[in-house]
Amino acid sequence: MDRNSITGVILAGGRSSRMGEDKGLVEINGRPLFELIAERLRPQVGEILISCNQNSERYGKDFHTVPDIEQDFSGPLAGMLAALSVSKTEWVLFVPCDVPAFPADLSESLSAGLSGQKAAYARDTEREHPTLCLLNRSLVPALTAYLENGDRKLMIFLHDIGAKSVFFGESKAFSNLNTPEDVALWKTRNKDLSR
Repeated sequence: MDRNSITGVILAGGRSSRMGEDKGLVEINGRPLFELIAERLRPQVGEILISCNQNSERYGKDFHTVPDIEQDFSGPLAGMLAALSVSKTEWVLFVPCDVPAFPADLSESLSAGLSGQKAAYARDTEREHPTLCLLNRSLVPALTAYLENGDRKLMIFLHDIGAKSVFFGESKAFSNLNTPEDVALWKTRNKDLSR
């Protein structure tokens, strides 16, 4: 799948309650996390959008921002629905704002693993990573109905639509930064990556 046929979306719409501040704006060596994510995402997609419900002026300096349709912080599916609804491409690749070392071949591997389905998501040796996923825009009606029913669990939705799980061997690539302690540890372990 050509990268220009895929829109990349950075999910930065959560409350970030454990971090104590907007996760996407947490700085690693003077650069906000969302910029590090965007840099890694750029070679994999044609356009990048940011799903956010706060600080849209900061995120919007270099990127088109997309707020949730319902502003109730109802989880990643709400951000996914909003982004799918405005995407100009048929396929949308989602990456959370707190996984700075996600695989450089995420888009390529998920595309290859679709097997005719409308969605694929990442997993490693330890667990599934449903927020790192590739979704087809045709899923908007199913996702809308799922959310209108009061459901919020991303993994259940992916199972319901028959999404394919795609295995990645490097579990460290999926380390996510939820707390200030996670950030400090990541900086220590990834000095070269965070420059």
